[in-house]
Amino acid sequence: MFSSSLLCSARTVKISDVCSKHPNPYNCNNILNSVPGASLGADLNSLSKYVITSAHVYAFDTITLVHNLTRSINDKQLKQRYQACSMDYDDVLLSLTQAQQSFVSGDYKGMKSNGQTALKDVQDCDWKPGNDQSDLPNKNKYLEDVINIIIVFADFLAGVY
Repeated sequence: MFSSSLLCSARTVKISDVCSKHPNPYNCNNILNSVPGASLGADLNSLSKYVITSAHVYAFDTITLVHNLTRSINDKQLKQRYQACSMDYDDVLLSLTQAQQSFVSGDYKGMKSNGQTALKDVQDCDWKPGNDQSDLPNKNKYLEDVINIIIVFADFLAGVY
């Protein structure tokens, strides 16, 4: 009896519904279709947990890249950019941790707010000037897309959609 009520209370979403609310539906679609089982329609809670965790792992990988770039670059302007991005990504990791905590506690407004803060910090890193030939700009863009999915999920979970 208990498990059937859980199944009934689980909200399944279609990728097309989520991605129609995303700033870049094409990228959203590609990202969510790479999640195991999501193309069949996925439980919103499970999908949210998976995407938040993936964003955190990806942000950690990106800050590792930033640290490596900072150590290996001779260009003074790029070194300063990478140092600033390192601070931005410290904030991204904190905001994603807080988004995860908000999600777990059912505070979907907090989840959205923390997602928006993480997004701003990624954009701050991406905005910094410099002729960057590294993979950092691509990693920033991808993480922006993933975080925008988290923000959309928060709205679905809060009943906005």
